[in-house]
Amino acid sequence: MQRIPLNIQTLYADLQQQVAMASQDEATVVATTVAGIRYLRLQRWVGASRTVEHLGRADDPEVLARADTARAEMARRQERRRLVSALRRLIPGPTNALGRVADAVAHAGLFRRGAVLVGTAAYQCYPPLLGMVLPSATVMTQDLDLATADLALDAEIAGDSMLAILQRAEASFAALPGLDPKAPPSRFRDRQGFVVDLLTPQRRRSDRDPMPLKALAAGATPLQHLDWLIEDPVSAVALHGAGVAVVLPRPARFAVHKLILAQKRGAHEPAKARKDLAQAAALVEALRVAAPFELDDAIEDARSRGRDGWARPLDRSLSAIGVTA
Repeated sequence: MQRIPLNIQTLYADLQQQVAMASQDEATVVATTVAGIRYLRLQRWVGASRTVEHLGRADDPEVLARADTARAEMARRQERRRLVSALRRLIPGPTNALGRVADAVAHAGLFRRGAVLVGTAAYQCYPPLLGMVLPSATVMTQDLDLATADLALDAEIAGDSMLAILQRAEASFAALPGLDPKAPPSRFRDRQGFVVDLLTPQRRRSDRDPMPLKALAAGATPLQHLDWLIEDPVSAVALHGAGVAVVLPRPARFAVHKLILAQKRGAHEPAKARKDLAQAAALVEALRVAAPFELDDAIEDARSRGRDGWARPLDRSLSAIGVTA
């Protein structure tokens, strides 16, 4: 497993700081003239869509001040784009499809409001956090899993449904119908086959499937162990565009969760079980160097939560990847 040089890790830390400080005023200033009066507006690209915000007359001091701020923010954005390009020469980044979806979700404020990126999409964001380049065979994905423990999750932009958010990334996104045609959709797919799944922790066996996310006109599939996975998440930056601020499970919890999940896959999912083990094995190897105590704590914490549902599948998977319990 290739280590990421310390200077590259430092560049990533700088990028994280810059993305955290970025303003919503990052936009291109465009001037138009109507009936002899000059007006200014801001144009932003979100995912693959352009949004427009009208500022007002170009002779208004407040409008001019806002335009100056936007130009300064755009200059900083261009610097971040160069930084992301430099980082991607060594650290693989997400596919364009995944990056656009993450950008649209971030722009809608879902990560700030409690959403957590899970699954292989999250795994792709771990290398710079761990200081290791993870094996490329384990990172390929055509989907994005988004989890939330808060069923009141909503977008910052009033009236945004989950479908509207995703269509900023790709206009062909559509809701996939579930078994109950009256239930809110929890899966969305574009015409290229990229799938977005919404998930939430299972609290009781009687939980509805999907659980309604009314503010987003969507639903979320309840899953076991998900509350443990997304507890106390970490911030990261997806290496796409000028950098996309995302929220991920702690790497050690992600690895342990994958170890447990691999044993719970059905007989019809052998490929997914093998992928779970491959991702877990790569993370365990990286964590043994980067954060061994955090990994040990996650393993012990998971074991303490029960024998059949936690400790037994965990130990079986550890044995399968050649790690002594």
